[in-house]
Amino acid sequence: MRDLVTGGLVLLASSSLCFANDDFNGQWYMTLNQGRFVTEGVLDIRPGTDGQIGFVEGGPIQLAIDGDDIQFVMDDRTATGMPFERLLRGKLQDGQMSGEFGAPGEVSEEDHALCARLPLACPVPEGSWTAVRHNVEDTLDAPPEPVDLSGVWTNAVGGIRRLTMDLTASGLAWKAEFDVELDLPGQRCQSSGLVNGWNFRGNAPEIYQADTRIIMILGKEVRRIYLDDRRPPEFTDWYPLGFSSGHWEGSTLVVETALLQPSVREWNGDPISENARVIERYSIDDQGRLVGVMTLHDPDYYDEPPVKRARWRPADDSAIRFPTLCDPDSFYRQLYDDNLFDEYWERGHRRY
Repeated sequence: MRDLVTGGLVLLASSSLCFANDDFNGQWYMTLNQGRFVTEGVLDIRPGTDGQIGFVEGGPIQLAIDGDDIQFVMDDRTATGMPFERLLRGKLQDGQMSGEFGAPGEVSEEDHALCARLPLACPVPEGSWTAVRHNVEDTLDAPPEPVDLSGVWTNAVGGIRRLTMDLTASGLAWKAEFDVELDLPGQRCQSSGLVNGWNFRGNAPEIYQADTRIIMILGKEVRRIYLDDRRPPEFTDWYPLGFSSGHWEGSTLVVETALLQPSVREWNGDPISENARVIERYSIDDQGRLVGVMTLHDPDYYDEPPVKRARWRPADDSAIRFPTLCDPDSFYRQLYDDNLFDEYWERGHRRY
C-alpha cells in the first residue's frame, strides 16, 4: 500500500513514528455504514516489533495511531469483485471508536458517476464506522441447546471482503505463479470450494436440519454437516466441500471441516493446502438473522488465519430457486481460440 498523508497523520509501513496508545490494543468489532449497505468485521491491534500493528479479518492493514487518533488503510472488494482501498479515520473515546471512511486519494468524476449509478459496484465508498470491544463468548463447555437453523436465507449484512492476507513464504511463492484465467476452478465450471464459495453472491444458504445432520444447499452445491460421531474412512480423497462434522456449544453450531481439496481462497490466488482446517460458527441473533463466521486455519500458507462473516435474514420461501448454470465449453473454446491449450496442459500441476 502507498504512503498517505491525510488529516495530519502519516500512514507508514511502521507506526513507530507516532505516539502509541495501548488503549487501542485488543480486538474490536467494526461496523461500516455506507448508506443502506452495512458491513462488519473484526479489527485486531497488537504490539509489534516496531510499534503497533493491525489486522482486519486476518488481513494486515497499514496503521497509524497518535494519541486518541487512529487511521488505517485496508483493501476490500466491491460486490462485483473490483478491488479497492478504504482509508478509515477515527478517534477512541469512552472505550469506543468512531469515525469516517473514504477513498485514500482523489476520486475521479467517472468513479463518482459509477457509485451513483451502481452502489454495489462503487470502488470509492464513503460512510461512517464504529468499533466496540469484541468480547468473544466462551461456549466451549456450554451444554448443547440446539436451535432450528432451517429455512431459506438471503444476505442481510456482509462481511469485509479482504483481499490481502498474511501469507507465508510458501503461500507467496504459490500465489506468484497463479493465473486467474487458466487456474481458477470456476473458470472451467468446477467447484470454487468451500472457502471461496462461502457467502459468494447467490450462495446464501438453504438449510434443512435433522437430528444427525444438517443439509446446506449453496447455489448448485449440496453440503452435509454430520452431527453424530461418524467419521470418514482412514484413506479418503479430498473434496471441494471437504468432510464436515458439527456439534452444539449452547445454541451455537460449531462446524469443523477437513479433507478439503487444495484450491484458492479468492480469485486472486491465495492458496489453500490439503492440510487446511475450517471452523465455522452459526447462531441466531436477536433480530432472527442467521450469523455465520468462517475461519481458515492453514499454517502451510497463512501466518494469520483469514476470516469471513455474514448475516442472513429469512427469505421468501415461495420463490423458486434455480442452481447457477455454467458451460465449460466456453472456457475450452476460448483456450482454443487464443492458442493456449499447450500452456493449459503444462499447468496441470496447478490443478487438483
